[in-house]
Amino acid sequence: MNRAYQFIRGGLRGIILDILGDFSKPLPGVHILNGHRLENKEESLDVFRKQLKELSSFVEFINIEEAVKIISEKKNPDKPLVAFTFDDGFMDCYTHFAPVLEEFGVNAIFFVNPNFVEGDDNYILDFTSNVVMTKEKKPMRWNQLIDLQSRGHIIGAHTMDHYMIKTNNPKILEFQIVECKKKIEEHLNVPCDYFAFPYGRLEHACRTSIDVACENYKYVFSQSDYKHYYSFDGKVINRRHFEPFWPVNHVKYFLNCKKEY
Repeated sequence: MNRAYQFIRGGLRGIILDILGDFSKPLPGVHILNGHRLENKEESLDVFRKQLKELSSFVEFINIEEAVKIISEKKNPDKPLVAFTFDDGFMDCYTHFAPVLEEFGVNAIFFVNPNFVEGDDNYILDFTSNVVMTKEKKPMRWNQLIDLQSRGHIIGAHTMDHYMIKTNNPKILEFQIVECKKKIEEHLNVPCDYFAFPYGRLEHACRTSIDVACENYKYVFSQSDYKHYYSFDGKVINRRHFEPFWPVNHVKYFLNCKKEY
């Protein structure tokens, strides 16, 4: 019964977004879109390419560093600007998302979990099935991440194990947040300045964990409260969830949003 309800609910939601998207136009502002994965293994580069080609008629794509700079300087662009990040470090990012973004002349931040990057088959199965709750996905390994960095993309931190950082335990926060930064820097030989906390809703973090993140990274990201650029008293930059297989009308609808500082 629950599956049937979810199926019907999802179908109705899709129909409503299709209709609303027809009448929606992305509004001026900086929109950071955050994705994760392809829906099916069979999906090709054309799925994301088509989405971006259609979206490019309504927005201008920019590099993620430029997007963060504009937000940090609290500027108000007179047109819709879109930048990209991707969480969890699935191999889809390397095989599909990065190549297509490069066709459009922009980069992304790929937020990764080092223990997933290095995980064996058992860890990968548990991570995908029980932690991020998706179909089994392979992780990007360090050689892929090093290659992405050499091509102008940014590798960010997402905790060691995709851990929900709503805790005041200093040992856990030290390992999941600080050790994550050290691990990435050890392999990539550049500073790791960007952190996105897992699950992304504001209730999935707390002030203690955000303070630890801000002490160690220049920029910290959520995936929540998208109508406002910042959360946690200006410490956290908010992103908008999307997926590269979504119909462009759905993305247009969510970009039809006035952003506020």
